[in-house]
Amino acid sequence: MARQNIILFLTDQWRWDTLNEAGHPAILPNLRAFRAEATNFENAFTTVPLCTPARASLFTGRLPHQHGTTDNVQGKSFYPHGKLHPKQTTYLERLRDAGYNVAFVGKWHLGDGTILDRGIEDVVLSDGGDTPLTAASDVSFAEPRKSPYYGTITDGEPLDGIRVARAIEMLPRLAASDQPFCLVVSLHAPHFPHHVPAEFVALYDDLPADYVPKNWCRQFAEPGKPLAQSRPWHAVHDTAHMSAEDWRRTAQHYWGFCSYTDALFGRFRAAMTEAGLDESTLLAFTSDHGEMLGAHGWFDKGPFFYEEVMRIPMMVRQPGVAGGETRRNFVSFHDLFPTLIERAGAETLLDAAERERSYWRSDNDAAFYTYDAYQGRQFRFRGIRETRYKYAWSPHDLEELYDLDADPGERRNLASEPTHQVIGQRLKARLFDWMTRENDWLSGPGSHPPVGSYVDGRDAGEQHQHPQG
Repeated sequence: MARQNIILFLTDQWRWDTLNEAGHPAILPNLRAFRAEATNFENAFTTVPLCTPARASLFTGRLPHQHGTTDNVQGKSFYPHGKLHPKQTTYLERLRDAGYNVAFVGKWHLGDGTILDRGIEDVVLSDGGDTPLTAASDVSFAEPRKSPYYGTITDGEPLDGIRVARAIEMLPRLAASDQPFCLVVSLHAPHFPHHVPAEFVALYDDLPADYVPKNWCRQFAEPGKPLAQSRPWHAVHDTAHMSAEDWRRTAQHYWGFCSYTDALFGRFRAAMTEAGLDESTLLAFTSDHGEMLGAHGWFDKGPFFYEEVMRIPMMVRQPGVAGGETRRNFVSFHDLFPTLIERAGAETLLDAAERERSYWRSDNDAAFYTYDAYQGRQFRFRGIRETRYKYAWSPHDLEELYDLDADPGERRNLASEPTHQVIGQRLKARLFDWMTRENDWLSGPGSHPPVGSYVDGRDAGEQHQHPQG
């Protein structure tokens, strides 16, 4: 068959439950309609709940310890191991070399301009890249405003509206070509700062005054948790100042941001139809990771594997495949491009092992996670998540074990309890078997620095001064 086009609509920090939990208050009419025409992968997980390493895994198909990008990129400066190495080939380059027109709009977050260095030229970057977008200068806000947690825009539009408009402008040109194309539309939303147009904030005005997540608690108040969860590692993590009203407004603006993005997705989906792409184009919707939004007292994300940050939405629409199906096999973010390429009829780009990673071929019953660094600090965590149990291991911190049936909020760490030692040892053995197969250096012996210590020994102020090379 002729190779199909590929479009990836990629969001940032979108929680799984908004689209998969029955009765969830998020108002998402366009994405719910899309779910009816797509296949929904209910057990989709990121490789690591951190933007840059997760995106590096997406575009290379490799795990963080394999591609070497284990920390975030910050503009033109790089934390150690924060920039995707030029020798790490991406699927975008492989598609281009196979005759696809490749286009990219939005957040790259793998190093300023480095996508252009790879010869991908049909690019509109908006995170400090070489062809930046500029937000409208007349954006104004209502009070109260508590950035980055919440802010109601009364005049102007978030930058993502410009990103999607630029992507829509590309569609007729891409559709008219004799070559198949791959387009990535990469948004900032709903990552903080939660600056949201007033009409979408108003959708959640009836949120109860005492709203907090079921597993909310005062930060650092839960017993039996690893040292990595005992302090804030970024200014936004310190939530001691958050009142009940702050948490309510934060949830209101986060979900409002999701609803705004849903409207953008609806515009884009309609533009696809207008461009005549419905019968020739795969369309996937997903996110790089989730958002804590008050769970366990945390905001944003951090060095942990809670469901709120690990589980991601994953929907794929393919022409000729009936929509509305929900699949429950476990799938990973870093296997998405092999899946899309295989389903698009371009499987000759893939080796035999990559083809077997397709979501439609996989029968995985577990997800595996990694976490190594954040903001220049060291963390060493590996994890496994089965249907009922989740286990996390670290060479320099407490182990974690949760029974997701009995404790879906992951409040009680069972790792040290005598009644759960057999389960914990079984999961640890399975995790280490996976680490060995994936050539994870952490599976071998070695010494490890204290939790949260700086990777290169420099102080915090110097962590932003790494060279680009």
